[in-house]
Parts: sequence; C-alpha cells; structure tokens
Amino acid sequence: MNTIEEQKVKEACATSDFFQLLSISLRLPTTELAEALLDGSYRQDGINILEELSCSKKDLLLVSESLDTLKGSKEGLTPLLIEMRREYTRLFDDPKQPALNIYETLFLHNPEDGQGAMLFMSPTALDVERCYREAGVSLVRQSAEPADHMATELEFMMYLYGKKGQALKEENHEALEKIEQQIQQFERMHLKKWCVEFFNGLHTKSTSNSYQALAKLAKTGLGLI
Repeated sequence: MNTIEEQKVKEACATSDFFQLLSISLRLPTTELAEALLDGSYRQDGINILEELSCSKKDLLLVSESLDTLKGSKEGLTPLLIEMRREYTRLFDDPKQPALNIYETLFLHNPEDGQGAMLFMSPTALDVERCYREAGVSLVRQSAEPADHMATELEFMMYLYGKKGQALKEENHEALEKIEQQIQQFERMHLKKWCVEFFNGLHTKSTSNSYQALAKLAKTGLGLI
C-alpha cells in the first residue's frame, strides 16, 4: 500500500471516529460523557480526529479553546451532568416545543403544508430505515426510537466510513465502490439536507457552553469531509 492509499485509510477511519464522537454527544448525556469533557479526553479525541482530517491550525485552536472551557475537577461532575441533561431536554425533548428538532422528519417538516409530521411512519424515517437495511444494519427496537434521530444517522455514517476504511486497507475495490455509493446516497437523500443546519441551530439555540463547544467541533469537522 502506497502513501496516498495509507492516507485514504487514515482519513476514512478518522471520519468514522468523528461521526462516532458526534453521535455519542447527541444522546442523553451520560456520566462518561461528562467525565470526558471535564478531564479533557473528549477534547483530545476531537483535536486528534480534526488533525487526521487536515484541519487548519487556526480552526484547531478555536475548537480547542472552546472545549478547554469545559475542563474542570471531579467535583464538577454532578453539576455538569445535571446542567447538560436539563439542556438536552430543553433542546430536544421538551414535550411542548423543543428548541431544536433532533429527528429529520420534524426538522424538515413545513407546518404550512397543512399536514402533520408522523414519526416512525413518515416517508423520511422509512427511507432512512431502508438505507440502513440495505447496508446490512438493523435497528434495535428496544429504544423505541425513530430511525431518523440525528445520533442514529451519525452512527450509520460511522459504520459506513469504518467499512470504507476496511475496504481500502484490504484493497477490495468492489466493496469500496459499493460502500462509497451507499455513503453518497445517504448524504444526498438525508444527511446533507439537514446536518449542517442542525449544528448551526445547536450553536445558536443552546445556552450551554458544553453544547456550543460540541456544535463548534461538529461544524469544523463537517467542513472537512
């Protein structure tokens, strides 16, 4: 494998890691996530990934400074977790009106068309599920969550780019062509329709330093892929 091919493997694996980091960040905050933000390991993972994606030093510094504001002692764990969970609920799970829709169906829904948006059975959610199924990914229904949750779509991209890295490493051109088609199709039909706008909304609508920093990381990485 030559240097150019090795670089392609690194970039595919870094992209997979990037989508994994984002997907973890958009689930209900866990103790592990709060700990990683406090001890700086989340920041280090994010910076390492952006470096692998050839991020400029200027943008690296801006993301690093943003995530550095979250570092703190173990005593801050419980307050940070409480604050992040409250903000997560306000942003995405408020029963009356979430500040930001985390499902593609609702995010792209136009209330002026006179029809209500249905989760689970919407054409968007069903097509997302089709993409998963055709790539060999089956949803675990334990969460009783629609397929078009942003975190789930990001996990799917993590999976596809991981498979891309594997195909590149094995120099399996047939598998690589198929995976690249799946990536392009899913981006065109789903992710690119709302991903950047979603993280722009997260950056402006969140009142929390943690989610503003996560949005900064996301926007910077998405601009490199």
